Amino acid sequence: MLTINQLDKQIEQRIILEDITFEQVPGEIIGLVGRNGAGKSTLLKCIASHYLLNGGQILIDGETIKTNLALKAQIFYLDEDHLFFKNLSLKQIGQFYEAAYPQFDQTQMTRLLAEYQLAANQRYHQLSKGMRGLFNIILAISSHAQYLLLDEPFDGLDVIIRKNVIRLLLDQVSEHQLSLLITSHNLAELESLIDRTLILKDHRIQFDYRLEGVRQNARKLQIVLKTNQVPTLFKESGRVLNISGRVMVVYFADYSDELAAQVAALDPVLCEALPITLEDIFEANLTNEQDYQVFV
Repeated sequence: MLTINQLDKQIEQRIILEDITFEQVPGEIIGLVGRNGAGKSTLLKCIASHYLLNGGQILIDGETIKTNLALKAQIFYLDEDHLFFKNLSLKQIGQFYEAAYPQFDQTQMTRLLAEYQLAANQRYHQLSKGMRGLFNIILAISSHAQYLLLDEPFDGLDVIIRKNVIRLLLDQVSEHQLSLLITSHNLAELESLIDRTLILKDHRIQFDYRLEGVRQNARKLQIVLKTNQVPTLFKESGRVLNISGRVMVVYFADYSDELAAQVAALDPVLCEALPITLEDIFEANLTNEQDYQVFV
């Protein structure tokens, strides 16, 4: 089990992360979600020991990686912003990681490069953005690390390669009980992969959701009223996701019988439930009033 315990990180005396605490079990896929600049990439870099912590611990099976450096080989993270091997060939990069990861599978890497038509002698900087992303996934899988930290892993991949890569990752999770911590701005795509969502806001993990659990208590309603005024009930007890004339889409995080009766008392022309998506949860928790303007 990977345990993040009260992690704090400051950069240039500015708080980036504060009291970050969560656990991840083998075989679990977690989506890390937040606004731009919330600190998602910084959190991955902290877990991978690319950044020194200002406080807290990172533990694997109860043992801190600070004192047992061998545990770092259980975690894979590739920081594309600070790559030193951009001029190396893919084969040379594989050899470097083979030295860093005791379980690195050179045979698997060679097979996957051939399968996706990547030349082993091609240099990393010569690859397109999508092909670099594909190679990064191949490198991560071939490391045989238990915990893969993937920062926007599907960005730049065309739809066919993206589907193949996702299937490859899911096969590895199933076969080897790998754990994935993934950031992505493509929430619809992320939703189809993950078991659980962590929402990063104001330096902290503010919400820890399993989507099916959310759907048991929340409601997303499309409501048509007789006027185009937004009722106080929607503002105080829910979040208006969209409005077009008298048609409103409203998200209620905790939809009780009492709340249903209050909605019915508004005498709507139409009131129907819509499927709740990860994007709805993102908007409901992270959208500020200044992010959009409602036209009526």
